[in-house]
Amino acid sequence: MNNVMGLITTNYSSEQFSKLADIRPIATLPIGGRYRLVDFPLSNLVHSGIRTVGVTSAYRYRSLIDHLGAGKEWSLSRKDDGLYILPGSAYGMKRFQGKFLLRDMINNRPFLDRANEDYVIVSASNKIYNIDFHQAVEQHIESGSEITMLYKEIANANLKQGHFLDLDRDGALLGIGDAATSGIAAWFMDCYIINRETLLNLMEWYSNIDYIDMMEIIADNIGRLKINSYNFNGYVGAVDSTYDYMQCSMDMLDPAIRNELFNSKKMIFTKVQDAPPAKYLEGAQVTNSIVASGAIVEGNVENSILSRNVKIGKGAVVKNCVILQRCVIEPGAVLENVICDKFAYVSEGVRLSGTKYSPLVIEKNQKL
Repeated sequence: MNNVMGLITTNYSSEQFSKLADIRPIATLPIGGRYRLVDFPLSNLVHSGIRTVGVTSAYRYRSLIDHLGAGKEWSLSRKDDGLYILPGSAYGMKRFQGKFLLRDMINNRPFLDRANEDYVIVSASNKIYNIDFHQAVEQHIESGSEITMLYKEIANANLKQGHFLDLDRDGALLGIGDAATSGIAAWFMDCYIINRETLLNLMEWYSNIDYIDMMEIIADNIGRLKINSYNFNGYVGAVDSTYDYMQCSMDMLDPAIRNELFNSKKMIFTKVQDAPPAKYLEGAQVTNSIVASGAIVEGNVENSILSRNVKIGKGAVVKNCVILQRCVIEPGAVLENVICDKFAYVSEGVRLSGTKYSPLVIEKNQKL
């Protein structure tokens, strides 16, 4: 798809993330033992043949720059085109609802002006799915649409956060809402395809009120622009809160979901970190868990995800937990429904527990 470019937005936050997103943008939250959330939209674009990708950075951009680097792992370290890290406005971190801030796009207008591509796939980085965009782009072009909104039909939509699309029988957009009924609804995937010329026009029309979000602009132009939709049938996980993060992590323990997300033909790429295979010492018991390379397990692990270089001591019990990189759980400690951020240290015999709906979060570098 030489005529399509990508734009990933990371300049937003959420009040529902406890301490997990205080030190990093949501885009760089670790997930699945070895990945970051931003790996999913970036890998999706690359697998779709897109070779020009801009990423608007968040106010706290250090972890994003460290993770993406020059884009080598995604084959975007190129002489022509490739990965562009774009500056985001500090204002974005104070606006918790918007994921597509117009101000960020206006600040980076040269990136769009100088592009040769006619179409832009704009994606947030809080949704987890594995997609090839070819079919969606073909539908967008063939229908003559100016904007195509990607969505998934879900049941019990009242339990989900985000935007919901009101569509007619042909998939044309009639409205955008923030709530849904208990029935089936079109859940917006925080991703849309837009003609580059249309995007530049919208940026010009609304330049005097650049503090608004692109979703507000799209809603304001229903009827003026031709806006259609594309229905995606695969797994979609949303990470908009600590609870969502825990649920998406637990979803990955389902073999069907894991096989769909980490398809060998459409791999999710991430930053390479060399480490030896996980080591299971005498007495270790591990069931229904993901254990990343470099981990050393001597205790009991159940329904949990252990990231790289985690240590679980003898007799320790870790159940329904997400343990991030280089955490140490000393012998005899008991953890249930807990998220341990990187470099956390849980001392011998300590007992920690949260609930399924309110997991306990241990901050980065915290010692208990």
